[in-house]
Amino acid sequence: MYMLTVLLEIIVLSTRHAHFAASLSINPLVNDVTTLQPDGSANDVLYKKLLLNDGDTSSHQLIRLDGFVSKRRAIGKSLVFLDVIPSVLPRNITDAVGKTEEFASTKPVQALMRRDIWQKKAMMNHTSYDETQYDLYRKILQPGVYCSLWGKAGPSRLPNEALLFCQSARYNLPNDNPQHLRNVIQFARNGVLDVQELCEALTSCIDREDIMQLLHTKDGENTLTNGECAVDILTRFPRNFLLNPSKLMGNSNIAKVALLPPVPEEYKLQLVDPSSFHGDSNDLSTIQRILHWTNAEEDSTSIQQFTFSGWVQNRRRFQDTVSVLELVDSFSSTSEISEQISELDMTSQSSNFSQVWSDRIHAVIDPNFIGTIETAEMYGNILAPGSQIRVRGYVKRSDISGITVCWISSCRLLHSSWKLNAIRQTLELLHSNKIDIDEAADALQLEGGFAQSEQIASGSMTSTDRQWMAAQSLQSEHSRYGIVTPEMTQALEKYADLRKKYPIEMIHVESSCPLFRESRANSTSTNSAASTSRWERAKKPQLVWMIDQISEVLASHPEYGKRVLKILDVGGGKGLLSNILAQSFGDTVEVQVVDISRSATNNGMMRARRSGIENVKYKSQDASTLDVEGVDCVVALHACGGLSDVALGHAVSQGAGFKLTT
Repeated sequence: MYMLTVLLEIIVLSTRHAHFAASLSINPLVNDVTTLQPDGSANDVLYKKLLLNDGDTSSHQLIRLDGFVSKRRAIGKSLVFLDVIPSVLPRNITDAVGKTEEFASTKPVQALMRRDIWQKKAMMNHTSYDETQYDLYRKILQPGVYCSLWGKAGPSRLPNEALLFCQSARYNLPNDNPQHLRNVIQFARNGVLDVQELCEALTSCIDREDIMQLLHTKDGENTLTNGECAVDILTRFPRNFLLNPSKLMGNSNIAKVALLPPVPEEYKLQLVDPSSFHGDSNDLSTIQRILHWTNAEEDSTSIQQFTFSGWVQNRRRFQDTVSVLELVDSFSSTSEISEQISELDMTSQSSNFSQVWSDRIHAVIDPNFIGTIETAEMYGNILAPGSQIRVRGYVKRSDISGITVCWISSCRLLHSSWKLNAIRQTLELLHSNKIDIDEAADALQLEGGFAQSEQIASGSMTSTDRQWMAAQSLQSEHSRYGIVTPEMTQALEKYADLRKKYPIEMIHVESSCPLFRESRANSTSTNSAASTSRWERAKKPQLVWMIDQISEVLASHPEYGKRVLKILDVGGGKGLLSNILAQSFGDTVEVQVVDISRSATNNGMMRARRSGIENVKYKSQDASTLDVEGVDCVVALHACGGLSDVALGHAVSQGAGFKLTT
């Protein structure tokens, strides 16, 4: 439940404790500092400090927190939430090994960075406020970074817990992301970050003189780019010394689903027959009425069934086809919310954020409660933000988080989201008779109503026609895709015959590449979110196809297996293709990536090093000026424009095999 409450826990604090932020300004002469220890007591100590100082605005005792940032959540440019794992700064590889696994079972301390708190501190200390300092730490305190934070204990929405309201920070150790360190180096070179602070953050493994030499400028020009400097520095750290941010941010399905509450046993005893759920129910309530009931209900153990409709404001999908929907009475896009409050002062912003994020119900779609895995998977797929639904389920307000949760027993889609993928999936479900014909007709607002919906369900519409229909449907004012104008429609209808001449063919790509087979075999999740991700839908099939095509080219080479073959990847960027090639063929190949983007090649180089791939090299250069020698195969994925000609030119000059896609 923790992930579901993350925004609600803190944003409303300003309205409940408006006096607190004003009390954060401290006397610079006071040096009474309590340091939170990495022994499991940090949260208890912080809460005791809150109780001790509650209402006492004259208290100036500071609290210091040292540790690794495990999660970061930003709302706009003036509000950042950090989860920090109290820890000792590692000084050698022995100290660093096992930190990620250790953090998985450690409860973090929650810290809040607010721009107005830093402003008030400067005012009370009679110093000028430098907004670049707040913006600096707002940007560089990312997951995996070790930092020091100073502030005061502040109230949390969760009972018996407190937050650290930060008013200053220090950067002590980077994570292993080269792009992150590149940005930090840029801040140092621009004078925003103290170079001394950066040097101290790196001296655990690098001499100060070496750092200064890397940062050196000659005649006003940097001798190394920020990206080159970052790569050089990171390679000097022992492997696994720095933390990988992706492993700390809760990306794994296992970590996510562990945070979800199980279906309450008392709810399982009162399951509703889905056939009894009709669209014309008179039992409808608004979300506001339900929230009013839950807030007024004294008996927290009571079970109450509601039928209500709402709009999906947000959706999170987890392992085992579990989805969590944030339902509201009126949908607003994120940009609309930000625009509405952007001109308000901080107190008013906090009040508005509180209203926006609290007037919602977290509805859980769980196959153990809604009935079947197929039903849970279907609605988990099509209920994207912007959808309107009617649900029936059991509602209860959490005693711990204060959030109202609804366990959905029956569901009906009233209005599809404008998102293209959601519309497309609804049409595919209708085509395969996996969604009610009436429900689909209403949700998609089909002009032909039930008759048209029935026609689609009969299988008479081709895949091309369904794709075309999805692209034309439900153009919303919230949609990022915009509105289809009459001129656009006229132009598209002019070439409508091409849809019949060149229909879409849906093919399933199976790879002979052992890496892809292993990945598929190791995948135990039935979560549809993975199968509908951009990686699964688009990128992975491209790579699978390219690897298999390149395999045929290499296998046809007369010296394949007799010597190392050289592969040139033109415009290979960050090496999604080349790294897999190098891993797949091992010692039989040597891959050279050339790309004009230095940041992309630096990124690919670090990916290869982290994966222990030694037979791939990266070079940042215009491919048309590259001196090529001894190349056996030229490859290029998405070689657009003149790049395909460059790749073909290199292949012809070397008499090499090639495989290109544009």
